[in-house]
Amino acid sequence: MKHDFNERCDSSSQTYQYYHCCSFLARLLFRVFCRVHLVILETPPKEGPSIIASNHISHFEPALLGGFFPRALDWVAMEELFQHPLGRWLLKHLHVISMDRFGKNFAHNRHSLRSILQRLRLGRAVGIFPEGGIRSGEESILEKAPMKPGLTMLSFFSQAPVIPCVVLGTDRLYLFKNWLRRPPIWIIIGKAMRPPPKEERNNAQARLNFEEKLNSVFPALQKELYERFQLTPEDLPKTAAERRGTSIKYPG
Repeated sequence: MKHDFNERCDSSSQTYQYYHCCSFLARLLFRVFCRVHLVILETPPKEGPSIIASNHISHFEPALLGGFFPRALDWVAMEELFQHPLGRWLLKHLHVISMDRFGKNFAHNRHSLRSILQRLRLGRAVGIFPEGGIRSGEESILEKAPMKPGLTMLSFFSQAPVIPCVVLGTDRLYLFKNWLRRPPIWIIIGKAMRPPPKEERNNAQARLNFEEKLNSVFPALQKELYERFQLTPEDLPKTAAERRGTSIKYPG
């Protein structure tokens, strides 16, 4: 039997009770075991369609942003996470949309894109990682690596603003000892970036200009965190293998 992971969901508050419960637990977990520093440059809209786009340096960003972003998010996640029955049940109740990140299942991705656009039309907030997976160093959008083209396209066709976010510090959580030392985590939520008018969505130059603006905002947000909190190179993203090799003692 083929499962429809991306079926249309009711946007009423009742359908988000499970999400809000998980969001509360995630927020509590990170507050207890980490020192979370949240910077909001502009309060995100509480209603209406929005696309929340974040860098992706570990497996912890969905739970972290789900706990600290000011509204519920319908995440887009890789299709592999839906293979296990328990994971499928959990993600379905969290309104997660599956996507084949390798682009081999064209029919599935086409259906997923329609589902994303439908939820945006319903006024939801959709969370995506425009890097297409966990990235650090030169492969990261924090270092101006190119994004997957889907973010620009979704914003153009839905006319939903993109709210950029940058997360630092979660890559340290791969080492269990660091959970006991309350490592710092930094989140910055940027200003909403609105796409050009719908009439220009077929204008290649307009799309390119908007994509360049999006590409430049993530390094700028990282720089804002770097300067505001006087971070060091050690605070910048590293691979899981690099982090697992070192336990860091954090000041109180």
